[in-house]
Amino acid sequence: MTIPGARYQDFVIKDGTLVGDFEGLYKNFDDPWYQSRADHQGDTRRQIALNWMRRLRADNGISRVLELGCGFGHLTDKLRQDGFAAVGADISKTAIDKAREINPSSVFVQANVADFDVLAAFSPDVFLMAEITWYILDELDVFLSRCREYASSRNRPTYLIHLLTTYAPGVQKYGREKFTNLDEILRYFKLATIESGYIKTAREDDPIHKAPISSLRFEPLTLHPR
Repeated sequence: MTIPGARYQDFVIKDGTLVGDFEGLYKNFDDPWYQSRADHQGDTRRQIALNWMRRLRADNGISRVLELGCGFGHLTDKLRQDGFAAVGADISKTAIDKAREINPSSVFVQANVADFDVLAAFSPDVFLMAEITWYILDELDVFLSRCREYASSRNRPTYLIHLLTTYAPGVQKYGREKFTNLDEILRYFKLATIESGYIKTAREDDPIHKAPISSLRFEPLTLHPR
């Protein structure tokens, strides 16, 4: 049940500091980030990500996608319905339990990005990060390094689709030492960019932000035959 007067953001990042109580978040709020609403599920960024997946499937025959931080699993289930072998992963047991209840035909696993061996066991062609990067900054370097090792070990294309809302100038308090905008994100990730760009967003809980989106490919490029 949602706590009257409480802000779900306070379970995540508060006063420029990561709280990261995602289990508490899902236990105390019915619909964090309003993820069950139609405008969230039909968000332009997620539709672009789905279209990128279709293009990668047509161009390179990829079929396996792992969504990190899947929450209630709506996007994971859309990917399954579109014919992908999709798995959703989330650190919160409550989120995963509800995802399985809402989307019983899809596959979900409770795991963090630090549980890379658990994630890699699914043999994903694509890692999909939809609005979770601010919450995993402490693990991000190791995660990207493990992804590169994983990509180098297989003779198949390996991709990262990255969606992240950034802050208006002067607003960001957390993670400024890593990146603050799309150009800095691309330099930080150091991956071959397929496509990238900005989409302006305006929601009642998020009225001032731009949303960088990017489709990236892990090196070395020689391991990605066409």
